Amino acid sequence: MSQGKVVLMACGSFSPPTYMHLRMFEIAKDYLHSLGLANVIGGIVSPVHDAYGKKDLVAAQHRIAMLKLALRSSTWIKISDWETQQNGWTRTRISLQYHQDIINRFLTNISTIDDMDAPNWLPDDILNVNNMNSGNSIDEPDNLMERLNGNRVERVTVKLLCGADLLESFATPGLWSDEDLETIVGRHGLVVVSRAGSDPGRFIYESDMLYKHRNNVTLVTNYIANEVSSTVIRRLVRRGESAKYLTDDAVLAYLRTHRLYGATSSQTEYNILNDLIANYDKRSPQDVIMASPEETSFKSILISIRDKPSIVDETVTVKRAKKTNFLMPNSHTDSVSPIMDTIKPKMAYVDKVPSSYVPGKAVKIVSDINEHVLKDEKGSGCPL
Repeated sequence: MSQGKVVLMACGSFSPPTYMHLRMFEIAKDYLHSLGLANVIGGIVSPVHDAYGKKDLVAAQHRIAMLKLALRSSTWIKISDWETQQNGWTRTRISLQYHQDIINRFLTNISTIDDMDAPNWLPDDILNVNNMNSGNSIDEPDNLMERLNGNRVERVTVKLLCGADLLESFATPGLWSDEDLETIVGRHGLVVVSRAGSDPGRFIYESDMLYKHRNNVTLVTNYIANEVSSTVIRRLVRRGESAKYLTDDAVLAYLRTHRLYGATSSQTEYNILNDLIANYDKRSPQDVIMASPEETSFKSILISIRDKPSIVDETVTVKRAKKTNFLMPNSHTDSVSPIMDTIKPKMAYVDKVPSSYVPGKAVKIVSDINEHVLKDEKGSGCPL
């Protein structure tokens, strides 16, 4: 039987976010849809308050900024900063209930919704009742329906999306209250993404509370191994080692820029993204204007490769601003001007190009005006 309209919500530190944090949403959504178990209309990431006190937990403003960077390509997963705005740490049960209540309040008052009043984490489909209630072939339970002005409106359930490690933490004495567990599992439900080889089903069987609500726990096996965790990324960054391909490059650039987790900004592998990060929510990619190289003279030469000459007729000078900021307007200061014919060099030619030459590779240049210089600098080349 279908669980109706569902929003998946992940609570946690996200310090920093990893690809696995985000993959869980995609894996769970595909599983629920493929088996007709639910219609997932949105996803919410809810980072915890700073008062949670976990080791290596950086300030919420940084964690939210990194999540925005990591999720900038997602069309359905949004970030809620509600927990971080409270006076202290919020229990998962309360956070789930808050978001579910807000979603259904907006849903049942859709005719009075002002876009300015809608929280930025609200799933897009909530703002379009016609989209939510049409074209759905899944049979919804009657207890998920309400009547609004004679029209049937389906209520939404916010389910906790988590890994098997969180599920197993339910058995840790004193970590979760019985009331919280009953509400989370019984009223909201769990979608548990576990790695291949683990056995969360056995854990459910051995827990009386989980077994009682077993129909409200969906187990999803991730067959694509991914052991990446925030702990691993923090460790690599702290040691000055590369964490590339474990999370978004922009996230790594951000934490290095702000020197989070012991990172140093001297490492340059991510520096190219620094300006992009600072302005990621201000300018779109099509607005980017690339700066020119430093001031250089490009002289006209005659180059012959396999008897196929290529001639550049003019010498140009290209200048660059002292400080490159390719995201800011009016910073493109390139100028191009021909150099007088009187100072044009004579012919130059490529010396001993191998038969295996591929355009784009560096080759040796010999010129009749600077041949003596090139002879002294063996190994010098010119990229073609």
